[in-house]
Amino acid sequence: MKQTELTIQPFANREKLRKKRWKFLLPYLLVGPIVLWILATIFLPLINVIKDSFYDTGFVGTKGTFVGLQNYREVILSDAYWSSWGKSLLWVIGNGVVQSLLAFAVALFLNNKRKIAEMTRTWMIIPWVIPTIVVAIFWQWIFNGAYGILNHLLLQLGLIDKPINLLGHEILSLPTIIFINAWHWFPFMTVIILAGLSVIPDELYEASAVDGANKWQQFWKITFPSLAPITFALGLVGTLWTFNIFDIIWVLTQGGPAGATTTVPVYIYQQAFDSFELGKASAISVVTAILLLIFATLFIKFASPKD
Repeated sequence: MKQTELTIQPFANREKLRKKRWKFLLPYLLVGPIVLWILATIFLPLINVIKDSFYDTGFVGTKGTFVGLQNYREVILSDAYWSSWGKSLLWVIGNGVVQSLLAFAVALFLNNKRKIAEMTRTWMIIPWVIPTIVVAIFWQWIFNGAYGILNHLLLQLGLIDKPINLLGHEILSLPTIIFINAWHWFPFMTVIILAGLSVIPDELYEASAVDGANKWQQFWKITFPSLAPITFALGLVGTLWTFNIFDIIWVLTQGGPAGATTTVPVYIYQQAFDSFELGKASAISVVTAILLLIFATLFIKFASPKD
């Protein structure tokens, strides 16, 4: 009997050790593939961009001459680069203001149990799910200076005496694209705000109404503070996301007219694939990434919700 127990005991210990080792390795095996994917799709290209920024590479796949920090010096001293930053700041601020106003207005309107609100929630996301190229073609047709429906309507109403090419106007092109992009993306923000509104207790509004608070006071004292974690996340992610938008600007204006809509991503593309200065474009990308990282750090430090 004692011999049987001595035989079973080592086997039980080995089985227990095997289960413990498997329990330890399982999380790494599950996370491992996504980590390798991130390394392959983010960090390796990032390392390659940093390396190219020290060379005067002209075309993708070619090897340029090592120039050290010359590309960075040209970027920092470039008026065109900082001008594109000015366009990007206007782009980000404009989109942030327009999308926030639309998203909050629609979310507050839909935050009830009325049947029309439930129906509108479904149809509201249509602008968001439409592909960017379709959105661009759709609004190009509306704003076209020769046959656009907007110009036709304004002429019929007598508000203008000749057609206006909004996408080709040096001053109006950027605000026009801001409006188009805000129209395309505000449903995304609306859905997130609606989710935040749904968890605010109704008792808070009922108690404030008893105390005599009006709708405006309820918004600033209850609704907006309760959404602080959501608005913080939207402010950080939305700013970085909007800054890096390239597709809709390129499809609509390609940075024109006369550079009026040349934001930083568009400028980087132009340097890399129009001017064939891949090394300089890489340096621009690195400098821009550092500035965005500084912004994100400061935003997290000073704008994060206080407990």
